[in-house]
Amino acid sequence: MLIPTVKGTVEISASPERVWNIIADPTNLPKLAPYVLSSEFDPPGLMTVGAKGHAIGRMAGRKVEVFAEVMEAEPSRRLALKQRPGGLLKSLSTTVTLEPTPKGTLATEEFQFEVSMGHLGKALSGLVVNRSIRKNAIDYLKNLKEIAELRETPGKA
Repeated sequence: MLIPTVKGTVEISASPERVWNIIADPTNLPKLAPYVLSSEFDPPGLMTVGAKGHAIGRMAGRKVEVFAEVMEAEPSRRLALKQRPGGLLKSLSTTVTLEPTPKGTLATEEFQFEVSMGHLGKALSGLVVNRSIRKNAIDYLKNLKEIAELRETPGKA
């Protein structure tokens, strides 16, 4: 069976360093991913390989949790996370790649996931969860572009 994948790319009028500082800061996750209400990573600060995180969100009116670990963190180039056991999804991996361009940065996100029907299947159909995940993955890039192109990052001094 093929694992569902969402892939998108956006051109951002900001340097890869600026974009990196947004995507690698877990406090920005609720601003980037519409369903995320809170996000914590240990150790705090910008994400590094081995950092473990926990995000709480809402999907189709239900509370969802995701436990993740940073697998790759190459500043200004690549950030990859993979789900740890627990939470809504059977599996999840997300990779954001940043490439410098003459106008700023080309950001590409690839999001792969499998819904754990045993966990939420009785309350939500796979179709509803699938649709919600796809929408949120697409919104992530849209929000990243909007935030990165602001003169100052929201919530930062």
